[in-house]
Amino acid sequence: MATGRTHEMRETELTADQKVRVEAIRARHRTPEARAEEARLREALQREYRETGSLKTTGDGTTMGDLVGFRRFIMSLRRERERLGLSLAEVAQRAGIDKGALSRLENGQQLNPTVNTLARYARALGKALAWGLADEDSV
Repeated sequence: MATGRTHEMRETELTADQKVRVEAIRARHRTPEARAEEARLREALQREYRETGSLKTTGDGTTMGDLVGFRRFIMSLRRERERLGLSLAEVAQRAGIDKGALSRLENGQQLNPTVNTLARYARALGKALAWGLADEDSV
């Protein structure tokens, strides 16, 4: 469903026919109990986000070294943007990402962006993401 918007269509924006099709797919793949639990969790997450502006993560196994390495990566994106003389607004427009979201990413307020967001940011700079592994003791 291509809408030209940067975010996926919310369930509340679906037509009645689309909602019926979504529910048919859900019915084939999840029990009513699982769907009720998912709805309960979704509401709890939405409530937390409305009240705090963020979502907490617990027990994810991320180390301080992981966070430092990620922060360095984000700073490399910012340095490249600045080296190219591009404003945040220009990159946001090129990437099709909200300027505020990119600002939060660059300022360390968004600690868990999607791969899609990072790839779009990199492409807006004429770059691509490259993945690799390193031994833990060499990081």
